[in-house]
Amino acid sequence: MTASDTVVEPATGPSPAPAPARPRRPLSQWALPAITVAAAVVFSLLEPATFASWGNARAILLTQSILVVVAIAELFVLVTGDFDLSVGGNLALGGILTAGLPSLQGLPLVAAILLAVAACTLVGLVNGLLVNVVRINAFIATLSTGLILGGVATWYTNGKVIYEHIPPSLPAFGATDVLGIPKPVWLFAILMLVVYYVLEHTPFGRFLYAVGGSREAARLSGLNVRRLSVAAFTVSGFICGIAGVTAASVLGTGNPTVGPSYLLPAFAAVFLGATSFRGGSFNVFGTVLAVFAIAIGVTGLQAVGVPYYIEPVFNGLVLLAAVAASRRLRADAA
Repeated sequence: MTASDTVVEPATGPSPAPAPARPRRPLSQWALPAITVAAAVVFSLLEPATFASWGNARAILLTQSILVVVAIAELFVLVTGDFDLSVGGNLALGGILTAGLPSLQGLPLVAAILLAVAACTLVGLVNGLLVNVVRINAFIATLSTGLILGGVATWYTNGKVIYEHIPPSLPAFGATDVLGIPKPVWLFAILMLVVYYVLEHTPFGRFLYAVGGSREAARLSGLNVRRLSVAAFTVSGFICGIAGVTAASVLGTGNPTVGPSYLLPAFAAVFLGATSFRGGSFNVFGTVLAVFAIAIGVTGLQAVGVPYYIEPVFNGLVLLAAVAASRRLRADAA
């Protein structure tokens, strides 16, 4: 046999696996940012004197700072697959205690803030125990808690707005700027970054997402689902306390009726935010973006002469569209 007759046998070992394709984000995840920018541009062209001004932008940032914090509170519970319908009532509780304890009981403002946040955190803990220990459906349990908190707020304030003898430093926080940006905006920006880190880069956050994905699978994986759910409700209550303090500083009063009006917009923002950045999953950046997307839409419509009552209609339509879109994205990702 000559060298030219030599037969080379093919290698029989396993061939190297091809490099996994890098996952591509669907374009639909960028729809909300694109729509937000487009709406801002359109309304700025239509109403350059009123809409396209720093004063209007500052007003949107300041007024929506309360809703951003409430929406982040709701986000923590929705991540685990539950609902918290008491966030509006809990916000009202935190606001009236922040303003009322110094005004009616003469407590120092710092003590009042700590007690207000502690009370709201306790409400969140009670919600978590009702849902996970007493085994009451989250919808019923938190709806009942919210109604109770509304009654407590009315009783504590005698149905009146607290505006006398409030420490000047409280409304001053909501009225002053740092580097040209209102202090409450800095507050929610810091909170947003902290929540992002907790949910995306800590075991606690990943466990919460696992519970929301499938409670049974999370339980079989060794996670204490009940404890994680109670923790989520408790954190939600704590953030509601921060929202109450923010509301008292921005409004400069303790209003027992201000909280429930934030419930529907908070839900709309969290569900609408799930269509961006994380493909059908609730996330903090999408939630914050959705708050301002809705605010830009409502403010712009009012600037061009649409009646004021369009806001609740707009929020309701956004919530319906957001739930449908987030469900579709989750189905596509499954």
